[in-house]
Amino acid sequence: MANSDAEVIRFQAGDTDVINRISAEDYSVLERDQGPRSFHLSDLGPSLEFNFLFFNLNSVLPAQSFALARKQAWFREVKFRQAVSLSIDRQAITRIVYRGRGTPLWTPVTPASNFWVDTAIPHPARSVEDARKLLASARFSWKDDGTLVDASGSPVEFSIITSASNLQRTQIATMIQADLKDLGIRIQVVALDFHSVLDRILQTHDYEAAVLGLGAGDVDPTSEMNIWRSSGNDHVWDLGEPHPATSWESEIDQLMEKQLSTMRPKDRKLLYDRVQEILAEELPIICLASPNILVGAKDQLANFKPATLDPHTLWNSQELFFREKEVARKP
Repeated sequence: MANSDAEVIRFQAGDTDVINRISAEDYSVLERDQGPRSFHLSDLGPSLEFNFLFFNLNSVLPAQSFALARKQAWFREVKFRQAVSLSIDRQAITRIVYRGRGTPLWTPVTPASNFWVDTAIPHPARSVEDARKLLASARFSWKDDGTLVDASGSPVEFSIITSASNLQRTQIATMIQADLKDLGIRIQVVALDFHSVLDRILQTHDYEAAVLGLGAGDVDPTSEMNIWRSSGNDHVWDLGEPHPATSWESEIDQLMEKQLSTMRPKDRKLLYDRVQEILAEELPIICLASPNILVGAKDQLANFKPATLDPHTLWNSQELFFREKEVARKP
């Protein structure tokens, strides 16, 4: 999560020595106006964080959730998820939300993990026309006013929850709302406090769709076992029983277990490439964008060498020291 405004102000004023995970907006402000203090900023390029949209596919739902159960018929249709993905402008998200300091994503593996990323995964550009074709083939249609309806004539509309404390994800949800309007889908963005978002996703399952972000602590696929295995605690789109719920989730389970015990890196990569291919086709999560790693430090701080893995700025803390300020000599 990016730093708060107060932390950015303290760094700009010289009250703190190092700042980690600067938002793209604050980075631009610091670049433009350093004020009376002297510091340097670093853009390390792609991070391991991936932001994504996903639908509630849980089989276990709160009582009286009849409307959600009806909407799950849309969410479980892979062509619906594919159409939603095709209608989202990832380039615009990167340009507007991350001020160009980010990367559009079609899989959860970011360019920061250059060994594991499957470069053969297609990166289709936004196409409302192709999205409409997919919806039509899945028995959706449009009313005269442009509203998308399902086979029973019910308007397609749902809410997206996200964290109110994360401005970037709220912006992403709002941009998705505008993009899906072109398909005739009405979206309501609901910004909640972070703990309420987690409670709805992980505990009560009382939500329709959500925008969330996850960041791996390591580039190795093993660090994501809890996400991709159907029984994992972070298998966010479906935490209900039974596990696995689909044949493709069963295949992912097998692939992730097999890569865990496979010795040769090239063989493990082939297994994880197949996981990425399944995720890109089935879209249980719709990956959107990854922010760059943006950090800063006082100019006097020597041996400052920020890294891709956390902690970005303090991994070599034992080597950091302050240079003595030069004292002007009298002639």
